[in-house]
Amino acid sequence: MSVSREVDIRDVDWPVCILNCKRELSQMKTGEQIEILVKDIDVVNNLMALVEQLSGHSMEKQIGNKDYRLIIRKE
Repeated sequence: MSVSREVDIRDVDWPVCILNCKRELSQMKTGEQIEILVKDIDVVNNLMALVEQLSGHSMEKQIGNKDYRLIIRKE
């Protein structure tokens, strides 16, 4: 399955980056997946906790050299 859209929050301050992601997650349709680019591990941890609270969402984390790539799916 391909990524529907990409959300780059690497240079967005906390908590705005979390709010942006929360808005994107609420707009997801079943079967859709988004890719979120993050550079701060604390933001990654906050997003992981947020996704765990949502029903029907799953997340995959990939670690790059200077950033993290989160793939979130709505099932």
